[in-house]
Amino acid sequence: MQQKPVVCLEGVTYTYAGSSEPALKGINLKVRPGEFVAVTGPSGCGKSTLSFCLTGFIPHSFDGVMEGRALIGGRNTRFVEAGELAGIAGLVQQDPEAQLCTLHVGEEVAFGPENLGLPVPEIRRRLHWALAAAGISHLRERSLHTLSGGEKQRVAIASVLAMQPQLLILDEPTANLDPRGCREVLAVVERLRCEQNAAIVIFEHRLRHLLPLADRLIIMDSGRIIADQPPGRGAPAAWERGWEHREAPERLSGAGGDVMPPVPKKIERKGIPELQRDREPLLSVKGLTVSYDRKAVLKDISFTLHHGETVALMGDNGSGKSTLLLALLGILEPDEGGIYFGGADLAGKKVAQRAREMGLTFQNPNHQLFEKTVYREAGLPAQFLGDERDSSALVDELLLRFDLERYREKLPFSLSLGEKKRLTLASVLAYGPSILLLDEPIVGQDQDRVDLLMEALAEHSRRGGITIMACHEPGIVGSCCTRVLFLEEGALLFDAATAAAFEELARRGLTEYLPLQCCRQERS
Repeated sequence: MQQKPVVCLEGVTYTYAGSSEPALKGINLKVRPGEFVAVTGPSGCGKSTLSFCLTGFIPHSFDGVMEGRALIGGRNTRFVEAGELAGIAGLVQQDPEAQLCTLHVGEEVAFGPENLGLPVPEIRRRLHWALAAAGISHLRERSLHTLSGGEKQRVAIASVLAMQPQLLILDEPTANLDPRGCREVLAVVERLRCEQNAAIVIFEHRLRHLLPLADRLIIMDSGRIIADQPPGRGAPAAWERGWEHREAPERLSGAGGDVMPPVPKKIERKGIPELQRDREPLLSVKGLTVSYDRKAVLKDISFTLHHGETVALMGDNGSGKSTLLLALLGILEPDEGGIYFGGADLAGKKVAQRAREMGLTFQNPNHQLFEKTVYREAGLPAQFLGDERDSSALVDELLLRFDLERYREKLPFSLSLGEKKRLTLASVLAYGPSILLLDEPIVGQDQDRVDLLMEALAEHSRRGGITIMACHEPGIVGSCCTRVLFLEEGALLFDAATAAAFEELARRGLTEYLPLQCCRQERS
């Protein structure tokens, strides 16, 4: 006998307060126990809003109007607060920091079972199980503020796993995870499905590791479900390659209209002059060592970069990628070593002085949003670090180009994670620093937006600028980066041109860091 669905949405439409356009439009969806459902679609298509409907946060935790009916575990969410569904539905949010409630890893993972009122022995059992399942047992005594973004993501996943919900909802759970961590976490989710018959719904852009596990692939566009089918049945293979596809969702689905606005002319402005690659390096790092709480996080890092280079920082979560970017800008002070810009020692230079030539986008964009409107946010750095008059036209172009113009007067914090990431990059590009320091800039982006961001970085390179980008996506690294700096436990494992770096990764057996085509060649 077929089991009753744990999710039953009937004609669900939701409109946020102050918005004239519904974020969800007539959603009908059933998910049964033991099903593994992958949901994808372009940025801003309604995926996160749908995840809030599945947990009861909508209609109770947001201002807006909901039409239709949502039954979760047989309970109507109109009459049940989200907290009452905690033992039924568990959500891992797009931004892991938004759901962390305590100060230490062990406390965080035990927090949910404690609030369910479980006996102490059962809480301990679940704590040990969830930590091990997420691969973070070694982090149990760590303070949350000392963790990397990917480690925080694993803690958020473990805290929900410890609740052992009937329905597990994950909103881009692999966004900040290294390739190895992505594979391991999905294996844990699959085991939860198999051993406890839990229903799994994952909202993702990265489909490479996900689709082999999924029973169904749902594609969303403009608040609607436009396809719901088994992976590979009628769904173009391009979708199954994740980042490596090059077709837009509307062309794949046959839906009418354009999701993306026409791309304006390429940005043309006076910027960094073209310089010969054989001149002195623009950036030199020599013997850089950085510590947190007296523990070395970066260990004797040295490299030099020349004009026009686009460099990928790769390595497992916690290997020191974000720390390196923060140290370059001066947010973190080194214990030893030096950083040189154009041959000049930056020791003693304040962050504001370095920022004129180095523009940083944080892994979590919420850490650098300050203004009340998207337009003002995009132009804010130029007020202090560039020429505000010259940058105003460029801000307009960047907002249009990055599909943010429609949010011009919106509050930046109301944007999705991917939109916030594009906004912070636009604000840096608007004042034109020589060096871009980008921490996971493609998180939350569909392929069309990734293409736009990569073209903007290519233009920066053609003008002689340098980009240093922490990135976990091998396909992106292979297509746009000239070099790879690979970090392991705070040390620079190797520094090589991209093709040579992939060969070295293959030689070391680190196949998770290889593009799909390289993996196929390696297997053959």
